[in-house]
Amino acid sequence: MGWFKQKRIFLDYASATPVLPEVRQAMEQYWSRDFYNPSAIYEEGVKVKKEIDAYRTKIARILGVAKEAIIFTSGGTEANTWVVRGVKPGRIVAELGSHPSVSEAAKGITGVETTLISSVTTDNKLGRKIREERKNGNTEFPLLHIDASQTAGYFNVGLEALSCDLLTLDSAKLYGPKGIGALVVRKEVKLEVPPIGTPAVPLIAGFAKALEIAVRDRALEYKRLDSLSVKFKELIERSLPQALVTRSLPNVVHILVPACAGRPGILPEFLVLALDRTGVLASAGPACNSNKPEPRETPVRFSFGRYTTFSEVKRAAEIFCKICRSVLK
Repeated sequence: MGWFKQKRIFLDYASATPVLPEVRQAMEQYWSRDFYNPSAIYEEGVKVKKEIDAYRTKIARILGVAKEAIIFTSGGTEANTWVVRGVKPGRIVAELGSHPSVSEAAKGITGVETTLISSVTTDNKLGRKIREERKNGNTEFPLLHIDASQTAGYFNVGLEALSCDLLTLDSAKLYGPKGIGALVVRKEVKLEVPPIGTPAVPLIAGFAKALEIAVRDRALEYKRLDSLSVKFKELIERSLPQALVTRSLPNVVHILVPACAGRPGILPEFLVLALDRTGVLASAGPACNSNKPEPRETPVRFSFGRYTTFSEVKRAAEIFCKICRSVLK
């Protein structure tokens, strides 16, 4: 728990994760020792370039694609933006739950024909349906993009597993460094992307290690976090029956305190700030959208992670319910 202030409970892992010690170790050599530009043609630069290729290959193997399918980005937002703006112009469909970066990138892009569907689903039914349509001769059927930034730590998110054409990954959600992610592109897909600069070698190394660890620990972490979120939901519902509590993913719980008996619902920002004052860190809506006021019907989001304990979950539930009851008196 050295990452967080003493006695404060961090329950906002969906917005940020601390870098794991193994990941920091993988990055260390590239800060000062092997700092060379991989574009250089002298021995040290060539060596670093080969190591980038090895990291790219590792990520590709995990995802079941060729290494050429991996395009490194500055994170999930940039990958989403490149997808939306890089496909053939047309109507972009952002499914419920999609990151705000998708709809923001799609502004001003119009067309009658749907060229892209962007989703966050980990169920491949949508992808299989699209592929069947293509096999039946419907070549104009849209491309499918899956933003797996939040789900890669808990589900198999390979292109074939999801039956998708494009995939977004974000290291910052996987206990890797911030500022690095990947856009994975199926071989047959034509995508226009902007010029790519010098690779961020330390970040790529950390990203590859973080993804490797996420896959290694996926099953155990899913089970543990699922159990914590179930318990948290039970505690809230037992103590605050008027709250609407829903779970999404194994580690995310949304809580809405709706209007009732003539009283308005409690504003999400009020609850988040009240929680902050009592030492609990949660959020209302995506962190990338925090500069915009959230609607009153927006739930408070609690998201658990590798360092979340049962005692923290229990304490956070007690604090949240106490705050809500004091407001609803």
